[in-house]
Amino acid sequence: MADRPLDHVTRWWILLGPTASGIDWRRSTEDAELVVLNHDPRSSLRAPRTSAIVLAYLSIGEAELGRPYWPEVRGKSFVIEANPSWPDNVRVDIRDRRWQSILLDHEVPRLLAQGYRGLMLDTLDTAPYLERRDPVRFAGARKALIQFLALLRRSYPDAFLLANGTDTLVDAAPYVDGYITEGIFATYDPEPGTYRPTTPAEREWRLAQVTAALGRARRPVFSIEYAGDRGAPAGLSEWAARQSREHGFRPYVTTKNLDRLP
Repeated sequence: MADRPLDHVTRWWILLGPTASGIDWRRSTEDAELVVLNHDPRSSLRAPRTSAIVLAYLSIGEAELGRPYWPEVRGKSFVIEANPSWPDNVRVDIRDRRWQSILLDHEVPRLLAQGYRGLMLDTLDTAPYLERRDPVRFAGARKALIQFLALLRRSYPDAFLLANGTDTLVDAAPYVDGYITEGIFATYDPEPGTYRPTTPAEREWRLAQVTAALGRARRPVFSIEYAGDRGAPAGLSEWAARQSREHGFRPYVTTKNLDRLP
């Protein structure tokens, strides 16, 4: 099989959270091969002119207050509940054609028109979460996610697609160009508010999800390891990055808010 453009990417970073004023994030693209940015009209982040592949963040299973589409989302029946971990985010029912249309017909073309070469697809795990929470009410949510991803791939065949998730990576496998997985070796605990190595059980489960996806489609794996603050245990970031590389992944160590540059 011929190499794909993402196969040889090792230097990459992702910037989603609010950033401190004065950060020259464009300069950080000079040594990067892949960059993921949160193209939020409320922020100053724009697709830079660079040789790096620049992708835009796109949430599939959640809607966010303040996005251009929010007036079309507010109060609709496909809005299910707030995400307690992210106050401005609400979980949505991917089965609803109105939400699918907002993404496919408005958000995706808007982002690609800004100069992004593709998308990092986030919150895919919302579909199986809702289906597990209420199997009757949300029956078929995971199947609808798969159908949506297939339609997205057909609609935008030239866009790079990265899937961020756990048990949904295997669902996304045929339709994406790479996988993102978070906190395999280093994570953040809201209680007591500390960074730590993952437990063997946590690690085993997450690695199993990646293995399942790779078994269906060989794609590069980009890992986000949370050990980027000064309060992290000494040596955690280096250990997590080393472990990730030993598993054949491409690690990026950052903060829990994804608001730091390399």
